[in-house]
Amino acid sequence: MINVNGVARDCDPAPGQCLRTQLRALGLFGVKKGCDAGDCGACTVLLDGVAVQSCLVPAFRAVGRAVTTIEGLAGGGLAGNAPHPMQQAFMDAQGFQCGFCTPGMILTAASLTPTQREDLPRAMKGNLCRCTGYRAIADAVAGVKHVDATPGSDAAPDAEAVVTGAARYTLDVEISGLLHMRLLRSPHAHARIRSIDRTAALAISGVVAVFTHEDVPDQLYSTARHENFRTDPDDTRLLDGVMRFAGQRAAAVVAINEATAEAGCRALVVDYDILPAVFEPEAAMRPGAPVLHDKPGSRIPNATRNIVAEIHGRTGDIEAGFAAADHVEEITCDIPRIQHTPMETHGAVGWMDGERLTIRSSTQVPFLIKQALADLFGLLPQNVRVLCERVGGGFGGKQEMLVEDILALAVLRLGRPVQLEFTRAEQFAATTTRHPMRVTARAGATSDGILTALSLDVVANAGAYGNHTAAVLNNACGQVLGVYRCPNKAVDALGAYTNTVPAGAFRGYGLSQTTFAMEQAIDALARGLGIEPFTFRRRNIVHPGDALVGAHDELDDIEFGSYGLDQCLDLAETALAADAGKPMPEGAGWQVGEGVAITMIDTVPPFGHHAESRLQLAADGYFDLSVGTAEFGNGTSTVHRQVAAAMLGTTPKNIRLHRSDTDLVGHDTGAYGSTGVVVATRATEFAAVALRDRILAAAAALCGRTVEECRLVEG
Repeated sequence: MINVNGVARDCDPAPGQCLRTQLRALGLFGVKKGCDAGDCGACTVLLDGVAVQSCLVPAFRAVGRAVTTIEGLAGGGLAGNAPHPMQQAFMDAQGFQCGFCTPGMILTAASLTPTQREDLPRAMKGNLCRCTGYRAIADAVAGVKHVDATPGSDAAPDAEAVVTGAARYTLDVEISGLLHMRLLRSPHAHARIRSIDRTAALAISGVVAVFTHEDVPDQLYSTARHENFRTDPDDTRLLDGVMRFAGQRAAAVVAINEATAEAGCRALVVDYDILPAVFEPEAAMRPGAPVLHDKPGSRIPNATRNIVAEIHGRTGDIEAGFAAADHVEEITCDIPRIQHTPMETHGAVGWMDGERLTIRSSTQVPFLIKQALADLFGLLPQNVRVLCERVGGGFGGKQEMLVEDILALAVLRLGRPVQLEFTRAEQFAATTTRHPMRVTARAGATSDGILTALSLDVVANAGAYGNHTAAVLNNACGQVLGVYRCPNKAVDALGAYTNTVPAGAFRGYGLSQTTFAMEQAIDALARGLGIEPFTFRRRNIVHPGDALVGAHDELDDIEFGSYGLDQCLDLAETALAADAGKPMPEGAGWQVGEGVAITMIDTVPPFGHHAESRLQLAADGYFDLSVGTAEFGNGTSTVHRQVAAAMLGTTPKNIRLHRSDTDLVGHDTGAYGSTGVVVATRATEFAAVALRDRILAAAAALCGRTVEECRLVEG
């Protein structure tokens, strides 16, 4: 018996079971899984009033003690009780984005003494957040309010649900007869599977099925998801007979629970033929290097040299440009891989609804996943449904199909509901990362500070599969040059396969790496000429009416819709001058650095981005807005409602939002590259204007007035 939120609950913990899984089994989904190692704090609860990480507490140790989860912090949440002051503080400060870490954050913050609150980094070091940067969380604890107090304004649509633990994420669902999948992963960077013996695994009580490369469709595809699938190379098979990085999935085991599925994985006997491996892109492109992919129809530019993508572009005369420069600077940077580390790891649950395959996934691109699954398994599109609830962080890493394909295979073969959730270790070792790059940036200018030449030389490590590499290189090498006026520009960029974890989409989409190098070169060039870096940039940045010229001279369909780069530079310079930051600590070895960097991003992904919205006036006077955009802390849910409300002469609280389900609207490319706002809310605007015009026309007819005499007002 455990006293949970003031109620005695019967439970019989299994040997070794942690309190987190016990509480979730009781339907308390505000207790999250972020690591199962005591590192993240997403599972924080109060045990006899003390904040603890429930993944580290054996469930039996809670017997006879009082446990408080986020659902019980205010005596049951907001449904019939006033929120706890800390819950209200997080709403007032909007101290969350994706919200996955928020229940744990609030419980820890609510348990702090006044003295502990004076040193928040130390007091809350056990609670991690990947979205906010912690500023909004610190503001919440300090009682700072950010929500607009204007009548009719409100917080993010899910604010109350997030702070009370009522918000539902991917695996916060109870499904009868649910099976669990675990994946056997390759220990080798490059190996061919000679055989997999599943006899011992299938003999384990509770193991339902084992899938290997012999059981999957013989079809190549890319795990990357774009509107046009030809953007990315078809180099992936659902389960492959060749392992190309340590961590690649070799087999899948489905069982009655995770522990049994893991036991099944350990019982599989795999005979590997170890192959030569290559880990650096320069080495991979040399003659004689091991070839990772040589597959007919895969659309790889130069598979025999492991080159998955390349760009070569010139504008003007780059040699003449550098010759005309009075000063030239060159910087070479090695930018390592970074993992997105969303608080909610990749995961999905799937089931059959009659003949329909239904996948509930932690994804940024439900509609593109639907298309891919229908194609991979030969299903009619109407027989596939993909949906997501709130997503616990994405950052580009969930613009990828890494769990849905293997999960769909099991659901289709077994006809039973199946769940797959990555561990934190799998998230690091077996998903995707930012592309590691070696970037050489070169910049030349005249003595009066006018750019004469800019060049980029880039070598990107694609990892074992091509995924987003071509599009990332295009994005990385165009806009970093396009932000500057310069008559002579050059780009040479290569992306190569290596036997390392694949790289993919990541916030900035390649710009972070190239901007890091180019802006150092620009800074060094300005200082070398004795010109203040802000002043140097003002002399060379693009202005309204300029063409956005990157690596090529071809005319683009992109133009300035607004312009604030000059104001941005002014604000940054003023802020730096007004606030020198913290004083230098005492003692030797400290230095003070100051710098400026600029970049731009064109929020139009390769080959277009499409979104649909559906809006209707309900019988109760509210508006029902359906959109395809996924919400993962990007704020799109708030913006969709604000845009619809502005067009309809009402307030956001009167807009009921329904989102990220392929049954709701015809199509939505997905939420990435800022298009969840830039493109998708444009569709909402069009829908709202059309509905407004229909309402006004009806009102005019009823009142015997002209449409011009009618207007929509609140209420």
